[in-house]
Amino acid sequence: MNLLQRFEVWVSLLVILICVIFLWESWDLPPGSFEPLGSGPVPQATAFVVIFCAGLVILNALKKSVQLSENEETQEKPSVRAGLIISSATVVYSLVLHFRLMPFAWMTTLFLIITIWGLEKFDRKKFLPALITAIIIGFASEYLFTEVFIVDLPT
Repeated sequence: MNLLQRFEVWVSLLVILICVIFLWESWDLPPGSFEPLGSGPVPQATAFVVIFCAGLVILNALKKSVQLSENEETQEKPSVRAGLIISSATVVYSLVLHFRLMPFAWMTTLFLIITIWGLEKFDRKKFLPALITAIIIGFASEYLFTEVFIVDLPT
């Protein structure tokens, strides 16, 4: 197992530990009185989803380790450029939302296009799937936050 795979496993275990703490602390929270979700089930459901995803990351890292030992192929290095682009896009996204310069759905869509396509190394073939995914998630998340969770977003 290489250094990156060990890092993925340890970070995922740390995330699982934090989620277990959230589960422990949220267990005594009462269900909502005005809405069906309330203060108790939301952090619990979120923690379970994050634990599931972290478990998938661990399984994937272990699976990669077995595959690499079977056939010693060269592995692609993580892109520093993609990390810088995503970090910069995250800062710009946060500032634009903070100062309410652009509606949430449009800014989220733009942010997701940049980050998804950046992770795919700006391959032209990957732009259309990134665009479709970003549009669906951007506008669906605005609907979810404003209509279900009743959050005041910059719309």
